Amino acid sequence: MTDVVVPARARKPLAWLLAIAAVGGSLFVMDSGFAMHAEHSISQRVKEESKLENSPEVFVGGMPYLGAAVTNEIPLIEVKSLDVEVPHLGMINAQTTLRDITVAADQLTSGNFAGASVSTFSRAITLDGVALGRLLSITDLSIANPDNISPTGGMASEAELSGTVAGAKETTRVRVTLRLVGERFYMRPVEILELAEGTSEEEATKAFELELDTRQLPLPAQATAVRLQGGGITFETQRRNTHLQPGQLAPIEIAGDYDSDGREVNDENSGA
Repeated sequence: MTDVVVPARARKPLAWLLAIAAVGGSLFVMDSGFAMHAEHSISQRVKEESKLENSPEVFVGGMPYLGAAVTNEIPLIEVKSLDVEVPHLGMINAQTTLRDITVAADQLTSGNFAGASVSTFSRAITLDGVALGRLLSITDLSIANPDNISPTGGMASEAELSGTVAGAKETTRVRVTLRLVGERFYMRPVEILELAEGTSEEEATKAFELELDTRQLPLPAQATAVRLQGGGITFETQRRNTHLQPGQLAPIEIAGDYDSDGREVNDENSGA
């Protein structure tokens, strides 16, 4: 095998390039290490404080991570908690999303962001067929996206539900609308796609109807958006211009008082 001969005039530039690549690689590894440490610290803190069986998934956005020491801002932090047990609902999935988090340099190395200013704080919970079925008393409920209808979100959406209603032996399938009106959520059948034998349209309509106060859901405030997502119905609420407090990354519990628009309300007795 013939050795590759590097011309003399190219050796110095090549050496510089190799050195730069080595330094860049080392910085990347170090930066990734700090980011992973922050994600692990957040995950373990949430697991311990919320007494979760499984560690939540945590993602800290922004590259390079340590660049926030200059910009003083992390663009995104996401915390996903799967299969969280909630009374009356069963297992749900919860996700907390923080955007534009103002941080100090020591917080970057410690992974503790308590007290950091957050531009937008979003909390979403997803009810799958089992959880929604418990509210409807339909044990085999499934949720799907209606044919030829793109998934939507906001104050209104649609879904296709199927399940065995009380007293029936076959499946009934209906298309429903999902609506938020103030603090209340309304689910109403608008079309019966498949009717089980022996079940009347009135019985089917009543079986798939649901009305609830979203303030009773495991959210910090009333829901401000509802959408069909991944075989489940997702409710979301937002807070703006708040400060991250211990426990706020827990999947279903948050301390503090907020108005109907998701804005933080200062305690009059705190002197703020």
